[in-house]
Amino acid sequence: MRGYNNWSFKPYIPYDKKSTGPYICRLEPGEDYICGEWFDLRDHGEHILHYFESGKDEVKSFHLSNNCFTIKNLKPDTEYGIFIQGKDRSNIRLARTGYVPGKVVSYLHYMDTQYDFSGHSLCSPSILRLPNGSLLASNDYYKAKSPQNLTSIFRSDNNGKSWYYVTDLYPCFWGKLFYHKDSVYMLATANEYGDLLIGKSDDEGRTWTTPTVILRGSNSCFESGFHKAPNNIVRAYGRLWTSIDYGSWVRKSFSNSIFSIDENADLLQAENWCCTGFLKHDPHWENAEDIPGAIEGNIVVAPDGSIVNMLRYCKNKALMLIIDSDKPEELPRFHRIIDFPLGHSKFEIIQKGSKYYAVGNRLPLRTILSLYVSEDLYNWDYVMDLINYEELPPSKVGFQYPSAFIENDILYVLLRTGFNHAYNYHDANYITFHKYNV
Repeated sequence: MRGYNNWSFKPYIPYDKKSTGPYICRLEPGEDYICGEWFDLRDHGEHILHYFESGKDEVKSFHLSNNCFTIKNLKPDTEYGIFIQGKDRSNIRLARTGYVPGKVVSYLHYMDTQYDFSGHSLCSPSILRLPNGSLLASNDYYKAKSPQNLTSIFRSDNNGKSWYYVTDLYPCFWGKLFYHKDSVYMLATANEYGDLLIGKSDDEGRTWTTPTVILRGSNSCFESGFHKAPNNIVRAYGRLWTSIDYGSWVRKSFSNSIFSIDENADLLQAENWCCTGFLKHDPHWENAEDIPGAIEGNIVVAPDGSIVNMLRYCKNKALMLIIDSDKPEELPRFHRIIDFPLGHSKFEIIQKGSKYYAVGNRLPLRTILSLYVSEDLYNWDYVMDLINYEELPPSKVGFQYPSAFIENDILYVLLRTGFNHAYNYHDANYITFHKYNV
């Protein structure tokens, strides 16, 4: 066995779980069907797909003619097991039929063990439009107090009507896809509170360089380290800007920074990145003694030209930190706390012309995904609910962590979706794609 110098694997499988057999790389259950993709890198002979209803002995089968399959005429709202037999056998994958809003990009049943070395639910959606019109999407695999170190990338060549698997990145968590100077980049951590990493792809996400470590984290969910989500990356004043936090839920403390880099610099050289330093949360900002801090900020250019980091804070509040665009190493300054109906969960702000659009969950819970608009970042007006299932149990349903962009008056949104018997609203079983006229 030789060493390797890449970040991408198709697929990544831990050494002690290596298999030469077929591999089911993507599932897309619908109301009465299950679609999927598979490959077998070593065996190009005959392959048979087998499926069965959970708890039943009867196994049905059919021959596979290509790397995609659709199992039709299934019972709605029913659990199924699926595996593929060649010379060897794939893992048994689990899926539940049933309706879910939007187009399914990826799916993971919470009892499916294929990714248990990383997690049992889907997290951290990120979406990117390539210059050729294709869409790239990514998600990682989450479970509390687990390694949380794998990300998968998917692609659509028909504007989101259908999706297919591209590759895995390992280690990679909380990753943000972005395009810069003819290359795709991923800014991520190695795992929860892990090393801050950046990697590059010159073939539209198929293969990736060895990631550069920008800063070392604790690499432990029990210690403080780098915290992020697929936070937006903004180009302004000749630099790229993004928000990174430091802390942990275990330590109940978070501090906030702004990272930036000259847009003409080599993004894979760690010394080219600039960090403002981390501003500690001050409970006197709004008598918030019980709040550990703000997280998951959006960088925006304010109407006066300053760089603002607008962060998820609490209930219906957002925290605004500010720096001067010509002082990228200066510690952020407290600006103000504003009334913001999406402030209790991760939100995405999109600047379009003189307006700012915000996509996120309005109170009370994550069963509602809404769109708001502002012209000054302080006063936000309700536009519409994009998804509203407030009649369903909030402990089991969530449309959350939006990654979004606006193009030709169409809002494109990728969501971490808990629906149709998810483990809970937070530990989502779907990544779903949505489009809206705005």
